[in-house]
Amino acid sequence: MFKDEVTTTKYLIHSQINAKGFVEKPDVVGAIFGQTEGLLSDSLDLRELQKTGRIGRIKVDMTNKSGKTKGEVIIPSSLDRIETTILAASLETINRVGPCEASLRVTSIEDVRAVKRRTIVERAKELYKNMMEEFTPESSRMIDEVKESIKVPEIIEYGEDNLPAGPNTPTSDAILIVEGRSDVLNLLKYGIKNTIAVEGVNVPKTVAKLTKERTVTAFLDGDRGGDLILKELLQIGDIDYVTRAPRGQEVEYLNKDQVIYALKNKTSVDKITQHANYNHNHHNYHKTTRKNDNRPDVTVKYEKKLVPDENKDDDKYSEVTIELKEQLEKEIKQSEHDNSVLKNEIVDEKEAVVEEEKTEDKPVKKQNKYLTLLDEVKGTSKGNLYDEEFNVLNQVKVENLYNEIKNSGDNIKTVVFDGIISQRLVDLSKEKNIECLVAVKMTEVVKKPETIKIITK
Repeated sequence: MFKDEVTTTKYLIHSQINAKGFVEKPDVVGAIFGQTEGLLSDSLDLRELQKTGRIGRIKVDMTNKSGKTKGEVIIPSSLDRIETTILAASLETINRVGPCEASLRVTSIEDVRAVKRRTIVERAKELYKNMMEEFTPESSRMIDEVKESIKVPEIIEYGEDNLPAGPNTPTSDAILIVEGRSDVLNLLKYGIKNTIAVEGVNVPKTVAKLTKERTVTAFLDGDRGGDLILKELLQIGDIDYVTRAPRGQEVEYLNKDQVIYALKNKTSVDKITQHANYNHNHHNYHKTTRKNDNRPDVTVKYEKKLVPDENKDDDKYSEVTIELKEQLEKEIKQSEHDNSVLKNEIVDEKEAVVEEEKTEDKPVKKQNKYLTLLDEVKGTSKGNLYDEEFNVLNQVKVENLYNEIKNSGDNIKTVVFDGIISQRLVDLSKEKNIECLVAVKMTEVVKKPETIKIITK
């Protein structure tokens, strides 16, 4: 390999020449140029290639013995692999050098870059060896410490259920409950090591036991699965705080800023049990004042009493919840709204409100206006959509009710229909700023926004 060709050469064509007589180096070079001229296309003409630098200087090493000449010819090439092999094959057509018969045979084509790679590897080994000799034991220890500090901790299995958990879960006083293994791994990347996964909608006994011993925050996905897990944790566990991923997102895909924001805005579980409008996007509670509503905030208090049950024997009692009327009436007097309207708004959503108006002859029952509207559609499998002034905007079949509301504007304020109120309908009603839902029954609704009044028969 020739040092002056290293920077441009890709391949070296090695060939052996034998001549029957005495010849010199210029004779060999002249034979190569002369006998290959016009043999190949203009793009592979040796003279042109040498002018453009794609063929380097031809090297010839000759020896003369007993009237015969032998030697090696080396041609540097910066052509591609195919062009180089074609050029090498053309050299074997040479049959005369000067006045003598001769033959030229290509022995090998050397890839210069492979040689460079071997040289690089050998030099790298030498440099690394010298570098390691200069490192002191103290330097090595410092390097190991830095590597260990940036290494992501490994996930562990915790409890008899072998649940995925962070390495600090067994000893930490406060823990995070997440949904799956991927959530634990994602939080470990951000240095949160006190996590444990429930691995499904059914909360394991291990987690239920932990909630009674530690300070627990439930960090759940912002989807239906997260709603179900939260509901079960509230029933069988003793959690202290709750936070959620933004609606429609999962904890395993949150970035560091989103995780920190969610944990910073965690909410006390007491608020969840007192309010039904936990907002997954903002991680807090909102109390929205209705339009043109200037009445003061009225809190209805309850107490439990044992009173006779008219449907049972006189000697049996049932526990029922009744309002503290004196407190309620005192607060109602402070309101600028009509008393009857205020009572309708704070009544239990699952019970019909009936007022009695006394006349000279006998009391006459006056039914709640919403239930009156419900009676009009009951048994028809239809529903009516009302605006703010209680004007009927449209009447639709119950099976088309959801799509009709979804495709409508924000002018619908009350929906009365012969059907069942679902969580899906409640969520849509909140999005459309609907103020009242009236139906025959209501399914198990986990989130009941404060801005929506729900009345059933």
